[in-house]
Amino acid sequence: MMKRAILSGMLLLACLFLSAQITQKVQVLEYNGKQQKTPLATVEVSVANAGSTISDAKGEATLRFRTLKAGDRVQVKRIGKDGYEIFNKDALKQWMVSGSTTFTIVLCKTASFKKLCDNYNRAASASYEAQYKKEQNKLAAERKAGKLKEEEYKQKLQQLEDDYAQQLEDLEKYVDAFARIDLSEISEQEQKIIDLVQEGKIDEAIKRYEELDLLSKYQQQSKEIKNISDAEDSLKIIRDEKQAAVDTLKRVIDLMQQ
Repeated sequence: MMKRAILSGMLLLACLFLSAQITQKVQVLEYNGKQQKTPLATVEVSVANAGSTISDAKGEATLRFRTLKAGDRVQVKRIGKDGYEIFNKDALKQWMVSGSTTFTIVLCKTASFKKLCDNYNRAASASYEAQYKKEQNKLAAERKAGKLKEEEYKQKLQQLEDDYAQQLEDLEKYVDAFARIDLSEISEQEQKIIDLVQEGKIDEAIKRYEELDLLSKYQQQSKEIKNISDAEDSLKIIRDEKQAAVDTLKRVIDLMQQ
């Protein structure tokens, strides 16, 4: 009888431990440009405190956090599938534990993403090169006309070269950002940015992108969603804890009556 009671008690503790874990549903989708995203199977999703899981045929997976609570930041270890890379990186940086909402992870074929970046980079680089050569010719003409002394010409030419090099260095960051604009859910403002990039009007595209402040708006919307999720999770946790306590008391009473 005593062994039976001990075993039952251990089982109850295990059940209570499992019930305290927060389960996070995950949906993995493939980015298809302007076309609708599709579920992506066999994607490894590995995060701290919840181990690793693999998305199924529907692109779905489940994470069980051992000690994290609703609202805690999720630390991603690895999300991957051969031939793919993460598309919605900013979303992952804002990922917080939630037992009531499904977190969406979007992956894109590496080759497709590289092609998109190359196209944007080609248009932007051509624009910067044309601007650079125009300024070069302008300085040469001013030197020839005697408007610039040799030393002043060399200084301005060096500054022009430095600025050009900095533009190309900064361009990599912006090209990556432009390529991550979701063409299947694009807004009018985002479409204008893409149009400007393709037209080679890169400076105007960058200015509009910064004004749009996508990350700031995303963070604000995420905060609002988090507040709603936290309220839902808190109520669920309270209910689950009380239900677990009632169930435990009932089982203990049953054991004592045997």
